[in-house]
This record gives sequence, structure tokens and C-alpha cells, in this order.
Amino acid sequence: MVSTQAEAKRFFVERVIERARSENVTLSAAERWMLLFSESDPEFDVDPRRADELAAQMSDEEYEAKIVGLLGRSFAADIAADRGARAVWQEAHSVLAQGDHYIQVMIDRAVGGSLKRRWEFWR
Repeated sequence: MVSTQAEAKRFFVERVIERARSENVTLSAAERWMLLFSESDPEFDVDPRRADELAAQMSDEEYEAKIVGLLGRSFAADIAADRGARAVWQEAHSVLAQGDHYIQVMIDRAVGGSLKRRWEFWR
């Protein structure tokens, strides 16, 4: 059960890192740091130098595309392996949405439509 934004963020970051590892995709320290970026997490230390480091490595569009792909493939693999995985992703998504976390943008692009619960389609 995911009950805090920190747990939800950690869930998604772990999904990205595990998928990258399984695909032999390198994630630099700056890329990993950016996975944790948040305007609302009091434990996250916003360091503009780290953001600049990532910007020197790749554009925002390239970074987001890379993470969106990893998230999408992670979701597909989790669903294929465990029918209950969708509910875990939905719960983590719902909890994370209570704050302002950069990874949320990429989650929504990768699998946002797949995480909506039936009643949310009527909004």
C-alpha cells in the first residue's frame, strides 16, 4: 500500500531504474536526481547546478522521452507479470498527484490514460 507522496515517488523512481537496468540503459547521476525533482517535497533539495548538469547532457524533450519510454515499458511488463499491478500503479499515481513532482508529467504521458479508474472518465 502506498500512503505517502514520498512512497509513491519512490515506487515510480524504482520502476524507472529497474527498467533501465533490465534494458542496459544508462541513467546518469543527473538523470536519477531529476527523477526525484519536486516543488512540494520538503525533503528534496532543489539544486540548480544539478538541473544545469542534466541540461548540458540532453534537452528536456530528450530526457522526458527517455523516461516516458522506460515508464511505459515498465508498466507493460508489470501488468503482464501481475494482474494486480495496475491497482498498485493507480494507487501510487493517485497519491503522487497530491503534490507537485516532475516525474508525474512523465507518468501521465507514459501511462496516464491506463491509470484512470472508470469513474474518472466521466469527469
